Amino acid sequence: MNREPIRAGRRGGSSRRPPPRTIPARRRRGRQSTRLSGLLLIVVFALAGAFAWQLSQTALRRTAIVAAGQTGRTYAVDAVIIRDETLFDTDSAAGLKYLADDGAMVSRGSQIAQAYSSAYNQSDVNNLNKQLENIKAYYRTLLDQSTYPDTRLTALDETIDLLVSQVRKASQTASGGAASLLSLKRQLERAMTERQSYLRQRFPNDTALNRYTDEEKTLRKRIESWTITYIADRPGLVSFYPDGYERALSGGTIEALTPAAARAVWNGAPPEQTAAERARSKVYKLVEPQGFYAAALSADKNWKPQPDEPYKIAFEGLEDIVYDAKVTTTTRSGGELLVRLYIDADVSPVLDTRRAKATVGEIATRGLLVPTDALRAQDGQTGVVLDMEPAVFIPVTVLSSDAKESIVRPVNSGALVEGQRIRRF
Repeated sequence: MNREPIRAGRRGGSSRRPPPRTIPARRRRGRQSTRLSGLLLIVVFALAGAFAWQLSQTALRRTAIVAAGQTGRTYAVDAVIIRDETLFDTDSAAGLKYLADDGAMVSRGSQIAQAYSSAYNQSDVNNLNKQLENIKAYYRTLLDQSTYPDTRLTALDETIDLLVSQVRKASQTASGGAASLLSLKRQLERAMTERQSYLRQRFPNDTALNRYTDEEKTLRKRIESWTITYIADRPGLVSFYPDGYERALSGGTIEALTPAAARAVWNGAPPEQTAAERARSKVYKLVEPQGFYAAALSADKNWKPQPDEPYKIAFEGLEDIVYDAKVTTTTRSGGELLVRLYIDADVSPVLDTRRAKATVGEIATRGLLVPTDALRAQDGQTGVVLDMEPAVFIPVTVLSSDAKESIVRPVNSGALVEGQRIRRF
């Protein structure tokens, strides 16, 4: 029978490999589906992130934050300072003595300075001082010989002592001011003159005293013959630094000033003077304390200021002071504009300034700064739209505008403020 070979053949089939194990088709489809779902989720998240980023960038480009702003241009100018001032000079002076403080405000009748002519003789001054000391010593001798107390003289001495201490105190502190110190000095001079007159009345027949006083009068007259005392004829500021332009430049001559002449002053050209004027010695100038002018030179072809137009002006070196100025007239010639400005302010800061670089600015109008493309018209009004839901339209008044930015003010106060986000179109 043939069963055995058949059985042996099945057992001896080691040369034949068993068929590979196979994964069921259902399980294969499950794994592939999971991988595909994961990939789809990654793609979806990536697309969503990109879309969200794009939306955020688009939103930023189409909105803006309201900020503070103001209108008004500024112009850099070369300014010539012009004051209402009077120059005092003398034909010849061997010496000058200043009796007032430089920059002080003096009143009418105040002694300002003394000029000594070429006849000045120091020996006469020395002799006068010596004579005054002799008179004082002789008065003390006469008073020591007196047998009764002089209450009138005591009162005069006490007044003089008090005024001396007040003058000393005022000169050491700045609280009283130059005007107060000058007033105290005048009081002291009157008190001393009164004391001297009283003593002469008390000893009218003393021969030695009369000889001393006669010699004093002779020396005083001699000294007065070669001394000129300058006394203020009106209130004003005193300056001992005149520059020679005082007669040529003033409020009365500024309208005739040309751009070329103003530029010459700016460049340091010497003032036009006659030979006689150049030979005279400048003593001081007396300046009106309130109000001055600035002749402003500019090459800006687009600046077209009008008479009575208000401006702000700040001078180099005085940046902490911003003056209010008003245009009087203008002249344009030779490619340069001359703007004549009047400044109604204290002259003291520019008392001795003739030239200064300055910045002239238009009166600034404050408002809110927005992009120009944020403005839109609605119901016949111009306004902006707040970036909120629902959107809110805010009517505004446009103060100034260009292609990029605009300065606006809300029609209703407080309706639009800094920091709010508005839409752009």
